[in-house]
Amino acid sequence: MNNPILLIGKPGSSKTVFLSQLYLRLQKQKSTLKLYDQVPNLSLIIDALNELADGKEPTPTHSEQSLDFMLPIQSDGQRFDLICPEYGGEQVNQIIINRELDNRWKTAVSNSNNWLFFIRLSEINKAEDIADITPNANNVTPIPRDEDHILSDQVFYIELLQILLFYKFNDYHFKNAKVRLTVALTCWDELQTKDKPEDYLKKELPLLHSFINANWETNNWSILGLSAQQFRLTDKASQDKYAIEGPEKFGFLIDKDGNRTDDITQLIVNAVL
Repeated sequence: MNNPILLIGKPGSSKTVFLSQLYLRLQKQKSTLKLYDQVPNLSLIIDALNELADGKEPTPTHSEQSLDFMLPIQSDGQRFDLICPEYGGEQVNQIIINRELDNRWKTAVSNSNNWLFFIRLSEINKAEDIADITPNANNVTPIPRDEDHILSDQVFYIELLQILLFYKFNDYHFKNAKVRLTVALTCWDELQTKDKPEDYLKKELPLLHSFINANWETNNWSILGLSAQQFRLTDKASQDKYAIEGPEKFGFLIDKDGNRTDDITQLIVNAVL
């Protein structure tokens, strides 16, 4: 019996890099996980695979691409499919704009009890502090008009989870014990912190942390740090390392206790166990 894992993330949250690195490790048998079947369609990551092999930063996935991407994974005889409906990250933004899911997302949410949620904290926008818009005797700052309002990423993530839970027919009278939620704080190398992933999320996005804690059973959610690329490919030395040693040699994961492992495939294990 397959257990689909739904991968969710905004544009630029490192989904493409992770999926490419994960596929390479599975293909080259650099993991305890295995592919139990051929990957139906590699078109959504083929450019990233080629760019990483050349030591280049992968180009973000085009928002108009809407093919499903699926990796058929097996671990100790158990099969589970990592799926990305409407893969272009920009289309995740459309969920918030439209306040609804299209049929492809509805099916993915309905069929999956394992959600892998990518958040890139190094590029989040935060809500404006009330002190910044409160007039005082010396400086009167106009209150922003509705058309100038920008939704903070913290509110975005909370609303996105609420919409997904709504289509999952979640009963808010009880903490969620049906859907396992794994939050991956991506591009962890950019954060330059020694905090545990949960502590860092609680510090940066406290309302989101409170929302998750209030709506999920304690043993049914976790927060990890992920650096699928390990470092930026902006200089020749870094590019050469990737081109010579191979992309699958790089990347690391920080577990909930703050321990590091170079086996990024453990993120998938965590998402289903």
